[in-house]
Amino acid sequence: MRNIGTDSSTCANVNKNVASGRKTNDVDAITATNVDVSAGTGGEESAVLVNVGGRGDAIVFSDEVESVPSLDEESDDDDDEDSWNSESEDEEEDVDEEFDELFAERLRILADCRALKNLAEAFLHPEQPVKAIPTTFGRNYFDRPSAPAVMDDEDADEEAEILEDVENLKKAARAYLHPEVGVRVEDTTLFGRNYFERPSAPEVETFEEAEERAKILAEAATLKKLAVDYMHPEVGVRKVDGEMFGRNYFNRYSAPETEEDDFADERAEALAEAAALKKLAVNYLHPEKSVSVEDATLFGRNY
Repeated sequence: MRNIGTDSSTCANVNKNVASGRKTNDVDAITATNVDVSAGTGGEESAVLVNVGGRGDAIVFSDEVESVPSLDEESDDDDDEDSWNSESEDEEEDVDEEFDELFAERLRILADCRALKNLAEAFLHPEQPVKAIPTTFGRNYFDRPSAPAVMDDEDADEEAEILEDVENLKKAARAYLHPEVGVRVEDTTLFGRNYFERPSAPEVETFEEAEERAKILAEAATLKKLAVDYMHPEVGVRKVDGEMFGRNYFNRYSAPETEEDDFADERAEALAEAAALKKLAVNYLHPEKSVSVEDATLFGRNY
């Protein structure tokens, strides 16, 4: 229970010069008086009168102390303002941190792009000099002591010209030895007349006719060989392949019986003597026949 008001009978040193409004107590006097409020409350509670310096408000508190509503509202407003200020500051800090992260990420991306660009330029243009910081230095790869020996520009140019001449000579020799190979035109603006298809060129066979002619000649050669083998059986057989073999015609099982060499020689001598006797008998029986001289170196006396 709270009672707010003034009582002139219970407060000393009341300011009597107030033109209007309620009367207030002295600033320095703060007293506490037990007031019997049992009439209004049934005698269960006793109030405490407190004089507040500077305001003159007498506040009667019960056992449950309550605060002034105006003071409570002001404290709540202050708390709300402080919480809002803290929240706004936190939001601003979050925004600043996010912006810093995005800005740092953007700087890193730009640095990577610049490094990739420099690498691509150095790869595509090796003839450009290397831009270095004066404080940095390094050894030249081509002029190092362990580098292999290299030729001068004049020697390299001369070697390139010699290799080019050799390549042209090789190409000319190949074209001369293999005229059947078609000419490869390196420049589309070049053109010329074909030697074999010129109007004054002799008539040539087609590819099909040439193949047919080759087949006919091969068959004729085979027939000629067969005829030679048939007409001249005494000619030995030439083995083309060492793995080939065959049966002898004269020593086969069905071959007729032949004489031995001694009997054949004796038979030949007997036939020669018989021929000579026959000729002598003919000359004796027919003296009218002239003598035929078979050898011009022979001569004799006329009988």
